[in-house]
Amino acid sequence: MSRDRKLDKVKPRICFMDLESTALEADVGYLVGGGFMDESGKFKWFYSENPSREKEALSSIIEYMSRHHIVFTWNGSKFDIPFLTARAVKHNLRAELIYKPTHFDLAEFIRNHLRLSLTNLYHVARFLNIVKDINVEGIDVPSLYLKAVKNDRNAAVKIKKHCKDDLEVLRNVYLKILPILREVKPELTL
Repeated sequence: MSRDRKLDKVKPRICFMDLESTALEADVGYLVGGGFMDESGKFKWFYSENPSREKEALSSIIEYMSRHHIVFTWNGSKFDIPFLTARAVKHNLRAELIYKPTHFDLAEFIRNHLRLSLTNLYHVARFLNIVKDINVEGIDVPSLYLKAVKNDRNAAVKIKKHCKDDLEVLRNVYLKILPILREVKPELTL
């Protein structure tokens, strides 16, 4: 006797990722930390307390990232993914795991589907009426990290808070454009 069962679609595991570093180029900068946020807004932070702990943070980021089906970033195709890959190769980590999930750059999607004068995260957030904290910006991270390495706990907290804010904004941009994303890229959403 056979039973008919409805096959449920498995929803892909998605996350939003943002890296913080001391420079935009991986041959002159270090990874400071990496943040992840899920669709519900749960935040996960991996931090390198000093450059000697970078390999450990990289390894944790890559392992966590590889457990997802889709990773959304902002300008990740130009920065986050190549930076992470280069630093992983330098430390003899399994860089190929970075490419296990599908990567989707929301900044590129915005540039291709919304005609805006600027497509930085702050401007897009403002345009979409999403609040963005600008007390700390990416350009502030290198100097904050120098302070954090010298045991300035407040500087380390500011870096983490900045990353979390970027991810909250990224997630909210995603939610705002999700109906368009579903039409243009149905394979990325359910």
